[in-house]
Amino acid sequence: MYRIRLYIVPEQQEEDDGGGGGGSVWWDTVKGDGRVTVTHRARVRVAEPKQETGLCRNNRNARKKKEYDLEQKIDLEIKMREGTTKLLAACRHQTQTLEAAKNLLTSNERMSAYMAELQRRKREAPTRSLGYSSQPCTARVSLSDLRMPLIWRDTDHFKNKGDYRRFAVFCLARIGTEIYDTSLLCPVDRSLTDLTFSDVLIFNQIPADFEFRLEVYSHILQDDLSMASTPRKIKKTIHSSISRTVGKKLAASLRDELNTGKIGPHFELMATARLSLDDIHDSIRTHDLQLENLENRSHQLPLFGHFCCRLAAQPDCVAQESCSGDLTLLDCDAGRQWLSMWGQLQAFRLDLWNKREHWEQGQDPVRSIVVDRETVIQPSKTVNKEITISNLCEGKEDISVIRTKTTEDHQKWLRSLVQHAKDHLRWKHAAEKIMEIQSPGSARHSFTRQLRGGSLYDETPLIESVSTDYHRPTVQEIFGMTPSTSLSSCASSSSSPTFRERSYSSGGSNRGRMGGSGTVRTHWPFSRNSQD
Repeated sequence: MYRIRLYIVPEQQEEDDGGGGGGSVWWDTVKGDGRVTVTHRARVRVAEPKQETGLCRNNRNARKKKEYDLEQKIDLEIKMREGTTKLLAACRHQTQTLEAAKNLLTSNERMSAYMAELQRRKREAPTRSLGYSSQPCTARVSLSDLRMPLIWRDTDHFKNKGDYRRFAVFCLARIGTEIYDTSLLCPVDRSLTDLTFSDVLIFNQIPADFEFRLEVYSHILQDDLSMASTPRKIKKTIHSSISRTVGKKLAASLRDELNTGKIGPHFELMATARLSLDDIHDSIRTHDLQLENLENRSHQLPLFGHFCCRLAAQPDCVAQESCSGDLTLLDCDAGRQWLSMWGQLQAFRLDLWNKREHWEQGQDPVRSIVVDRETVIQPSKTVNKEITISNLCEGKEDISVIRTKTTEDHQKWLRSLVQHAKDHLRWKHAAEKIMEIQSPGSARHSFTRQLRGGSLYDETPLIESVSTDYHRPTVQEIFGMTPSTSLSSCASSSSSPTFRERSYSSGGSNRGRMGGSGTVRTHWPFSRNSQD
């Protein structure tokens, strides 16, 4: 049995040595009895660290650029917050104060999101991107037609008595580090049945595994038109009604109650909602709201627990080309001849023209090849620079063969075609039907007064046609109503009383139809009488 003992003896680098440290390595061959049989020596050189390639350098520079952009955004939000704080302290009108407080909350949320993302990127180890990999397609996501129904008691809304509270409401919509705020609705009182936001919010470069988060913030208003403003009214008129000494003591006690150490009005989180790619749709859909801040019921916004909106997405590869260039197409109909074409890969199709000039002139392609989740894309095993694209059309296999001029073009087209098919699978129904992305309005009113107009209450039909196996009871079945088309049609009829009038009427005719005298229970689900 032999053993090997290894010794490393560093040597000083000579002046004429061509870079890199060196030394001597000694190793002995030792027998089992401990005798050294052979001693070896060799000169070794310590190699310099391998220089990074251009691809690694580009990836590192791109990563540093993203971190620098985040730091710039953080600095901008810090300046915005400082300026908004000074503006908030100088505001004298309620409209300016509420808008400044909304902007301050938005800046704080953005800065927190930027800092969390910056820390996450610094903790993550840099990943080495391979030169032949393609990046997944991102998309543009738009939010529009945002509406939220409110739930008031019948005496509050119809008789305009009871709940005196008034609110200022806005929403924050966020995907990742992109955070946008809606317009501020004020005042929101018992005369409104729903909140309507006319904003159109656009999110850019969103991945397919995104999570959309909606946050509803509100602030209860306290002014001279509400009972909640009584402490402030006392503080304003205290010196004119009592002596100065007593007034100072009472004003100090009221100051502790009104001033909580925060400048300006404080918006509270009332509800949240989370949506994903599965909730994307081209039309308006209804979603659930998770109510927050339930312990403070005096400041709770009377939300119904649902909201409707249009959340649409359009992959970037629909409006932007993924790859283009010269190709050669095998035409089986013309005796297997190769035809020179110019191709463009976009919107999950490979469109081919005879010349590039025809595409520039806006002519229709001479042939289009579908590239979706069902497409099979394979490089040729026998011939270089050939790619086979296979689709099933009416139960038959449709095979198209294209050829590139160079090997680099072959790799580029193969990567783009495979990634295009993966993107169609990744974006699900958003890739099957192209959704329109609305553009934001040119003029956005930052402070909007909610006007009484068409509401979800008026637009909700009483008769529903459900074409599913599960039978969901309709409104007239729940409340024992006669068939009607909608609340609007009921209101337009002058011969019969409307549903709203029947909800809180207690005339003698109703008692006669019931066959006795007593309290008439209304059909309105949120009536105080119905809760007895």
